[in-house]
Amino acid sequence: ANEHTQGRETMLRSSTALLAAAALIGAADAFSPALPLASSTRAAATPSLCTLKATSEGPNPLASRRGALSTGAAFLGAAMLPKLAFAEEEEAEAPAKPEPKKRKGERKFNGDYQADVTALLEVMKQATNFKKGEDGMQVVVDGARSDMNEFVAFYRRNTKVAGAASFSTLYTAISTLSGHFQNYGNDYPVPAKRAKRLNQQYAEVEKAIKRGR
Repeated sequence: ANEHTQGRETMLRSSTALLAAAALIGAADAFSPALPLASSTRAAATPSLCTLKATSEGPNPLASRRGALSTGAAFLGAAMLPKLAFAEEEEAEAPAKPEPKKRKGERKFNGDYQADVTALLEVMKQATNFKKGEDGMQVVVDGARSDMNEFVAFYRRNTKVAGAASFSTLYTAISTLSGHFQNYGNDYPVPAKRAKRLNQQYAEVEKAIKRGR
Protein backbone atom coordinates (compact mmCIF):
# COMPACT_ATOMS: atom_id res chain seq x y z
CA ALA A 1 0.00 0.00 0.00
CA ASN A 2 2.83 2.40 0.83
CA GLU A 3 4.53 1.64 -2.46
CA HIS A 4 1.28 2.27 -4.32
CA THR A 5 0.79 5.61 -2.53
CA GLN A 6 4.37 6.70 -3.27
CA GLY A 7 3.90 5.82 -6.95
CA ARG A 8 0.78 8.00 -7.20
CA GLU A 9 2.59 10.94 -5.55
CA THR A 10 5.51 10.54 -7.96
CA MET A 11 3.15 10.55 -10.97
CA LEU A 12 1.33 13.62 -9.59
CA ARG A 13 4.60 15.54 -9.15
CA SER A 14 5.68 14.58 -12.67
CA SER A 15 2.36 15.78 -14.11
CA THR A 16 2.64 19.07 -12.21
CA ALA A 17 6.17 19.60 -13.54
CA LEU A 18 5.02 18.88 -17.10
CA LEU A 19 2.15 21.35 -16.78
CA ALA A 20 4.50 24.06 -15.45
CA ALA A 21 6.92 23.45 -18.32
CA ALA A 22 4.08 23.67 -20.83
CA ALA A 23 2.93 26.95 -19.29
CA LEU A 24 6.44 28.41 -19.55
CA ILE A 25 6.72 27.35 -23.20
CA GLY A 26 3.35 28.94 -23.97
CA ALA A 27 4.36 32.19 -22.29
CA ALA A 28 7.61 32.25 -24.23
CA ASP A 29 5.72 31.71 -27.49
CA ALA A 30 3.39 34.57 -26.68
CA PHE A 31 6.27 37.03 -26.28
CA SER A 32 8.36 35.71 -29.18
CA PRO A 33 8.92 37.99 -32.23
CA ALA A 34 6.82 37.40 -35.31
CA LEU A 35 9.83 37.28 -37.66
CA PRO A 36 11.66 34.03 -38.61
CA LEU A 37 15.22 33.55 -37.41
CA ALA A 38 17.85 33.90 -40.13
CA SER A 39 20.88 32.52 -38.28
CA SER A 40 21.16 29.52 -40.60
CA THR A 41 19.94 28.26 -43.95
CA ARG A 42 17.69 25.78 -42.19
CA ALA A 43 15.94 28.54 -40.27
CA ALA A 44 15.53 30.58 -43.47
CA ALA A 45 14.11 27.62 -45.40
CA THR A 46 11.70 26.40 -42.71
CA PRO A 47 9.24 28.83 -41.09
CA SER A 48 9.68 29.06 -37.36
CA LEU A 49 7.05 28.15 -34.84
CA CYS A 50 6.67 31.84 -33.94
CA THR A 51 5.97 32.76 -37.56
CA LEU A 52 3.38 30.02 -37.95
CA LYS A 53 1.73 31.06 -34.73
CA ALA A 54 1.60 34.72 -35.74
CA THR A 55 0.12 33.76 -39.11
CA SER A 56 -2.51 31.52 -37.61
CA GLU A 57 -3.56 34.00 -34.94
CA GLY A 58 -4.30 36.87 -37.33
CA PRO A 59 -2.70 40.09 -38.65
CA ASN A 60 0.22 41.74 -36.90
CA PRO A 61 -1.02 44.67 -34.73
CA LEU A 62 2.04 46.74 -35.77
CA ALA A 63 1.32 46.15 -39.45
CA SER A 64 -2.31 47.09 -38.87
CA ARG A 65 -1.21 50.31 -37.19
CA ARG A 66 1.09 51.20 -40.09
CA GLY A 67 -1.68 50.48 -42.56
CA ALA A 68 -4.08 52.75 -40.69
CA LEU A 69 -1.53 55.59 -40.65
CA SER A 70 -0.83 55.20 -44.38
CA THR A 71 -4.55 55.22 -45.15
CA GLY A 72 -5.07 58.34 -43.03
CA ALA A 73 -2.18 60.17 -44.71
CA ALA A 74 -3.50 59.29 -48.16
CA PHE A 75 -6.98 60.53 -47.21
CA LEU A 76 -5.62 63.84 -45.89
CA GLY A 77 -3.50 64.32 -49.02
CA ALA A 78 -6.50 63.74 -51.28
CA ALA A 79 -8.57 66.17 -49.23
CA MET A 80 -5.91 68.90 -49.45
CA LEU A 81 -5.43 68.71 -53.24
CA PRO A 82 -8.64 70.65 -54.15
CA LYS A 83 -7.79 73.36 -51.60
CA LEU A 84 -4.26 73.78 -52.99
CA ALA A 85 -5.59 73.97 -56.55
CA PHE A 86 -8.21 76.55 -55.50
CA ALA A 87 -5.53 78.66 -53.77
CA GLU A 88 -3.38 78.60 -56.92
CA GLU A 89 -6.36 79.70 -59.04
CA GLU A 90 -7.11 82.59 -56.65
CA GLU A 91 -3.47 83.72 -56.77
CA ALA A 92 -3.45 83.56 -60.58
CA GLU A 93 -6.72 85.52 -60.87
CA ALA A 94 -5.76 88.19 -58.31
CA PRO A 95 -5.65 91.64 -59.93
CA ALA A 96 -2.38 93.52 -60.10
CA LYS A 97 -1.81 95.84 -57.18
CA PRO A 98 -1.83 99.55 -57.99
CA GLU A 99 1.41 101.46 -57.70
CA PRO A 100 1.88 102.91 -54.22
CA LYS A 101 1.20 106.59 -53.82
CA LYS A 102 3.81 109.04 -52.61
CA ARG A 103 4.21 108.62 -48.88
CA LYS A 104 3.82 111.48 -46.51
CA GLY A 105 7.17 113.22 -46.11
CA GLU A 106 8.61 111.64 -49.28
CA ARG A 107 10.09 114.25 -51.63
CA LYS A 108 9.19 114.39 -55.30
CA PHE A 109 11.78 117.06 -56.13
CA ASN A 110 15.46 116.17 -55.86
CA GLY A 111 17.22 119.54 -56.22
CA ASP A 112 17.74 119.50 -59.99
CA TYR A 113 16.03 122.85 -60.55
CA GLN A 114 15.54 122.59 -64.30
CA ALA A 115 14.14 119.05 -64.11
CA ASP A 116 11.92 119.93 -61.14
CA VAL A 117 10.48 123.01 -62.90
CA THR A 118 9.76 120.99 -66.04
CA ALA A 119 7.96 118.29 -64.04
CA LEU A 120 5.91 120.86 -62.11
CA LEU A 121 4.88 122.73 -65.26
CA GLU A 122 3.45 119.54 -66.76
CA VAL A 123 1.02 118.96 -63.89
CA MET A 124 0.15 122.67 -63.66
CA LYS A 125 -0.73 122.73 -67.37
CA GLN A 126 -3.00 119.72 -66.95
CA ALA A 127 -4.78 121.30 -63.98
CA THR A 128 -5.14 124.63 -65.81
CA ASN A 129 -6.61 123.28 -69.06
CA PHE A 130 -9.31 120.96 -67.72
CA LYS A 131 -12.79 121.52 -69.11
CA LYS A 132 -15.96 121.35 -67.06
CA GLY A 133 -17.10 117.78 -66.43
CA GLU A 134 -13.88 116.07 -67.56
CA ASP A 135 -13.05 112.84 -65.79
CA GLY A 136 -10.11 112.72 -63.41
CA MET A 137 -9.96 116.46 -62.80
CA GLN A 138 -10.15 116.29 -59.01
CA VAL A 139 -7.34 113.72 -58.79
CA VAL A 140 -5.03 115.69 -61.09
CA VAL A 141 -5.76 119.01 -59.37
CA ASP A 142 -5.19 117.50 -55.94
CA GLY A 143 -1.80 116.18 -57.07
CA ALA A 144 -0.89 119.54 -58.67
CA ARG A 145 -1.68 121.47 -55.50
CA SER A 146 0.42 119.08 -53.44
CA ASP A 147 3.34 119.41 -55.88
CA MET A 148 3.11 123.22 -55.94
CA ASN A 149 3.24 123.42 -52.15
CA GLU A 150 6.19 121.05 -52.01
CA PHE A 151 8.07 122.94 -54.75
CA VAL A 152 7.68 126.30 -53.01
CA ALA A 153 8.71 124.85 -49.64
CA PHE A 154 11.76 123.22 -51.24
CA TYR A 155 13.07 126.21 -53.25
CA ARG A 156 11.89 129.42 -51.61
CA ARG A 157 14.89 129.54 -49.25
CA ASN A 158 17.38 128.57 -51.95
CA THR A 159 19.27 131.81 -52.62
CA LYS A 160 20.65 130.50 -55.92
CA VAL A 161 17.12 129.97 -57.25
CA ALA A 162 14.91 132.46 -55.45
CA GLY A 163 16.28 135.43 -57.42
CA ALA A 164 16.01 133.77 -60.85
CA ALA A 165 13.52 135.15 -63.38
CA SER A 166 12.07 131.69 -63.97
CA PHE A 167 11.37 131.19 -60.27
CA SER A 168 9.74 134.61 -59.90
CA THR A 169 7.36 134.02 -62.83
CA LEU A 170 6.63 130.46 -61.74
CA TYR A 171 5.92 131.58 -58.19
CA THR A 172 3.35 134.07 -59.51
CA ALA A 173 1.66 131.34 -61.58
CA ILE A 174 1.64 129.00 -58.59
CA SER A 175 -0.06 131.64 -56.43
CA THR A 176 -2.72 132.26 -59.11
CA LEU A 177 -3.53 128.60 -59.78
CA SER A 178 -3.41 127.54 -56.14
CA GLY A 179 -5.62 130.48 -55.12
CA HIS A 180 -8.23 129.56 -57.76
CA PHE A 181 -8.68 126.00 -56.53
CA GLN A 182 -8.51 127.14 -52.93
CA ASN A 183 -11.47 129.44 -53.53
CA TYR A 184 -13.57 127.34 -55.94
CA GLY A 185 -12.60 123.73 -55.26
CA ASN A 186 -10.72 121.09 -57.21
CA ASP A 187 -13.61 120.36 -59.58
CA TYR A 188 -14.10 123.95 -60.82
CA PRO A 189 -12.19 124.65 -64.09
CA VAL A 190 -9.97 127.70 -64.47
CA PRO A 191 -11.81 130.47 -66.41
CA ALA A 192 -10.64 130.96 -70.01
CA LYS A 193 -9.02 134.40 -69.46
CA ARG A 194 -7.13 133.23 -66.39
CA ALA A 195 -6.08 130.02 -68.10
CA LYS A 196 -4.73 132.01 -71.06
CA ARG A 197 -2.64 134.17 -68.75
CA LEU A 198 -1.30 131.15 -66.89
CA ASN A 199 -0.28 129.40 -70.12
CA GLN A 200 1.62 132.54 -71.12
CA GLN A 201 3.46 132.48 -67.81
CA TYR A 202 4.31 128.80 -68.29
CA ALA A 203 5.84 129.62 -71.68
CA GLU A 204 7.90 132.43 -70.14
CA VAL A 205 9.22 130.09 -67.47
CA GLU A 206 10.24 127.50 -70.08
CA LYS A 207 12.13 130.13 -72.08
CA ALA A 208 13.91 131.41 -68.98
CA ILE A 209 14.88 127.86 -67.97
CA LYS A 210 16.42 127.20 -71.37
CA ARG A 211 18.47 130.37 -71.03
CA GLY A 212 19.60 129.40 -67.57
CA ARG A 213 17.77 132.23 -65.89
